[in-house]
Order: sequence, then structure tokens, then C-alpha cells
Amino acid sequence: MRLFTRIVGGLLAAASLAVGAASAQTEIRISTAAPDSSPLSDAFRMIKQRMETKFPGALKVSVHTASALFRQGTEVPAMQRGNLEMASPVTFEIEQQLPEYGVFSAAYLFRDADHLIKTFRSDIGREYATDVAAKMGIVILDTAYLGTRTVNLRMEKNVAVPSDLSGVKMRMPPGPAFQTLAKVLGATAVSMPITEVYLGLKTGSIDAQDNPTNMTRDWKFHEVTKTVVLTRHLVQPVFIAIAKPFFDKLAPEQQAELRAASREAADMQIAKTLADEVSAVDTFKQAGIKVVEPNLAAFRTAVMDEYRKADAMKAWKPGLVERVDAIR
Repeated sequence: MRLFTRIVGGLLAAASLAVGAASAQTEIRISTAAPDSSPLSDAFRMIKQRMETKFPGALKVSVHTASALFRQGTEVPAMQRGNLEMASPVTFEIEQQLPEYGVFSAAYLFRDADHLIKTFRSDIGREYATDVAAKMGIVILDTAYLGTRTVNLRMEKNVAVPSDLSGVKMRMPPGPAFQTLAKVLGATAVSMPITEVYLGLKTGSIDAQDNPTNMTRDWKFHEVTKTVVLTRHLVQPVFIAIAKPFFDKLAPEQQAELRAASREAADMQIAKTLADEVSAVDTFKQAGIKVVEPNLAAFRTAVMDEYRKADAMKAWKPGLVERVDAIR
């Protein structure tokens, strides 16, 4: 009887330990609007692999691409409410709560991807991350390169200067800063989540959309596009970010590993995106899509004139444009 009791007691203790180990596992859900085949989605899968390998049984990481978990534009509030652990916010979303950093969403601010990454890995980026953490409760783990946005039209059209886009209904992601971007480019903004863009172009409810060339290809928007205008108007950062309350609960070694994994993944994503953008343009040309090189000087001049008139510019942090421009 005593032996039976000891055996039963041992089994119960083992079961209790197993339940405790299972309940101790921490889940990190990552939501992104990026298509599954994109370099950004690859970056998140790299983070998943590294974190689960480093902390087997302790961490579970799931990656949800193409807005499958949260719709585009809803990830930031979801992280702030404690409903989501990680996402890939962009400057436009952060600007809605921190308008002083609206300059990071401005067209023709960054010269190229190298300038962008150097900026966010400088004191400027560290100050930005500190403010985002303190005021929004979101930790920016690292900065990646979403791509350089260009204008794409469902019709054949010669576009040389911004006035050529007058009357063009151009899809923009949700948010007032994106609406301003369409206006400074000369177009009329139509707010629409990315998952609805293909049908919008096909049916004519929108005339155009702007995205990096590789994302236009990955979302198959080129199938309903006849003209690609290489406006190169926005060299766009995207952040690998995590909800601060959740991040603060991770063990110090988990926090350090997550930052290191994010840097490694960001570096991979940047290199892959740069190569992807070039190959996407080749894909367009092979498909018979008209690829136009507009007058970029005219676009830059018109854009800056519009920003000077806009009230939003008054909220920008003084001297930040000049500091970014000085980064070499």
C-alpha cells in the first residue's frame, strides 16, 4: 500500500511539474501586413527560429503575415491594449500619436536605404525609440527597410510632374499622414487597407496605389497595373517592435537575445529587399508594363512646397530635418 501511495504520489508530482512547465511557456505573436513571401515576413521567421532555438520550451513564437491576425493599421492599438505582442509599425502610425516625428513620414526625406538605416541607428533613432517607448508603450527593437514607394496606375499614362496625377484616385493606407502624402504628390487619396487594393484596381474604384516595387509584385498588383511611375517618393522604414509591458516581463537574457535576433533579421531583410526591388522592375518590364522615369526634381520641389503650406509641418520637431540631412 505504501509503495502504491508513493507511486501515485510520484505520478501526480510529475504531472504537476509538466503542467507547470507548459503554463510557463511564453507566447510571442507577431502580426504584419507584409505578404508571406516578403523579406519582412522572412525576417520575422528568422526571429522565431532563433528565439525558439535559444529558449526551447520557454518561448513560442508565431508569425502571422498578410494581415491574417490583425488588419493593417490596428496592430499598434492592439499592442497598446495588451492584445498583441509584436508587429511591424511604420512611421505614419507612430506619427498619429507623436506628431513631432511626422518628418519621418515626409516624402524625399531620406536619400536612399543606406541614409535611412544610418539615421535610425544614430542618436536620432535612439531618441526616437526612447520617446516611442515612454509615450506609446512600444519598444522599437530595430529598424528595417520596407522599400522605396513608387506610384502605380491601372491605366497607361505619361507622368512627368505632379500635376499629371491630378484627379487620380490613389489608394493610401488608413491614417491622416498617408492622406497628406497623396495630396503632396498631386493625387486624390482614397483610404483602403492593403488587402482590398487588388480588387480596387481591378474594378476601378481606385486608379492607383503606391508601394515599393517588390511589394507591388508580391501582392500581385502588377497584374492589374499598366504603368509604374518611379517617383521614388518615400524611402520607408519599418520597425520590428514589441509591446513594452510584455517586453519588460521577459528575462534579461531573453530581451538581449530578442534585440540581437532583430538586428540580424533586419540586416537580412534590408539586403534582400534592395535586391528584390531591382528584380521586381525587371518583372514589370517583362510583363509589358510601362515603366516611367518622371522628373524627380519637379516632384521634390512640388512636394516641399506643399509641406511648407501644410499645418502638419508646424508640429515637426525643430531642427530634425537638418539633422537627418546631415547624416552621411
